[in-house]
Amino acid sequence: MNYNDCINKIENNMNILNECHDKLLNKANEIKVKIDMLNKKMNISDTMPLLTFQNRIIHNELFYLNNMKSIINQNLNNTMLSSSETITLMTLSVTSMYKNIIACESKPVKISNKKDNIIKIVGDIKFNLDFLEGLISEIKQHNKTLYGTLMTNKFHCETLDMNMDVKCGHIELEYKKNKNDVDTTLNYFVTYTEKMAEQIQNMTLHNFLL
Repeated sequence: MNYNDCINKIENNMNILNECHDKLLNKANEIKVKIDMLNKKMNISDTMPLLTFQNRIIHNELFYLNNMKSIINQNLNNTMLSSSETITLMTLSVTSMYKNIIACESKPVKISNKKDNIIKIVGDIKFNLDFLEGLISEIKQHNKTLYGTLMTNKFHCETLDMNMDVKCGHIELEYKKNKNDVDTTLNYFVTYTEKMAEQIQNMTLHNFLL
């Protein structure tokens, strides 16, 4: 799954919301200017109830769009940050457990924080997941080589192979769970923002107000 593509799709969908917001805001500003102008020149503000009503409805739509943007951005960032922290801790734990594996020393683990934007957070997730995937592969090969060496040299470790496989299996299962959580969440937000963009583009009320 291409995480960059997902973020780009989400941002493109959010841009449709932003464009709609900007059009409504510009219209609200234009209406305010007209009301002020008519009031100063003719003192007829009380006879413009529909223009005032239009302005209030537009501000209500702006309030809705601002809330929508805030809810989406906050939830996406918080969910991805939580996943990033979990995956980072797992990566650090695995590298600590298998210090004898070369790959553990070849790449630093990426760490996200609350100040990071969504691109940085998702990039850290992708880096650490790829790192973990490589580690799991190396752990499996390491375990296979170690067990083969022990058996060749007649060390009585018949239960070791199964124990190492189980331990590695737990790591792999946790990796798959975390990756699935990230994939599912990003796919959800892509779908949700697509539906949101579609709804906004089909809102005849906005065309009437603008």
